[in-house]
Amino acid sequence: MANENIDGLKRSRAKLVEQRRALVKRDCTSDRNEGFSERIVAIQAAIEATDRAIAEEEGFAAEHQGDRDLAAA
Repeated sequence: MANENIDGLKRSRAKLVEQRRALVKRDCTSDRNEGFSERIVAIQAAIEATDRAIAEEEGFAAEHQGDRDLAAA
């Protein structure tokens, strides 16, 4: 279950990175300020939150791996 959560979070992070890259590309090619900077900052905050969630899930999985090993024995 934890691996499924981690995989989902990693897919979500990849999508966020692609969104950020697309906005950066549009921002660089536009002469007008269309609010791209604010959206880039919001996406970056979401990426960082996702990174924390991934780390938390990985820690949770590592903590409970021992429980599963004992149950299997």
